[in-house]
Amino acid sequence: MVMNVYIISLLDAMAAQNITIFCNLNFVKSAVFFSDFRELSKQLKSVADFYYRFLTKVEFLPMQSLMMEHIGNFDFTDLSKYNPTVTQVFSKLNQQGIALNDILPIHLRYTDECNMHLVTGVAYVGNHKDGFLHLLDLSLSKNLIKNFPYSVTYVREMLESYQRADKTSIKDFVNDQGYCYNQFLRDCKIYFGDTFYSFILKLKMMDAIGDIIFTRLSLKEIAFKNKFLDYSNMYKTFVRYGLTLNDVPRLGNL
Repeated sequence: MVMNVYIISLLDAMAAQNITIFCNLNFVKSAVFFSDFRELSKQLKSVADFYYRFLTKVEFLPMQSLMMEHIGNFDFTDLSKYNPTVTQVFSKLNQQGIALNDILPIHLRYTDECNMHLVTGVAYVGNHKDGFLHLLDLSLSKNLIKNFPYSVTYVREMLESYQRADKTSIKDFVNDQGYCYNQFLRDCKIYFGDTFYSFILKLKMMDAIGDIIFTRLSLKEIAFKNKFLDYSNMYKTFVRYGLTLNDVPRLGNL
């Protein structure tokens, strides 16, 4: 399986948004106040583990991808002994200016000789010498990342336009845009690695997961918000990919 740069950009944006939301949850602020980093890490890991499972199930991530964690207290005065991901995070914190005694969302992307790394997580800096980190480092081989011919990239704009449309059939929408429907379906398969319908469905699932994890909305409300036919339709969609709604952690209620 190869990865489209567009899908990587979607995952990168999702990670940036979600880690910011995570850091603003009530239980996180409470955990920081009481220095309960063990509970904070436990919940962050539950979210990361579920997302990794989901993204591999829907084939947004190849099976060859690797998720590594870096957890614990770190000495900021001696970076030479740490993994490159940790030093990359230290460098970014120093560039941004470190806020003491607060939880900070971490999000960055970097490449080494063989891999692209999407890094997200949290940092707590008690003083200028040491602090706590829980980093999630998603490593993707550069050999799995592919740019596609410009001639098929129009399907990305078509996707964004269709998502703004209101209950329009895919075929009618494509024809109204002046494209050949059968050619469009072939180009979607090339660019997304999936049918247009299935790719949209997976995006809806991804949005629904964010709402389940981070809000107090009911599952019925989440199904409606994310344009599933109803709760049952959303439930069956997840089951189709080997997941259940009960698998999704709910942090908004903590």
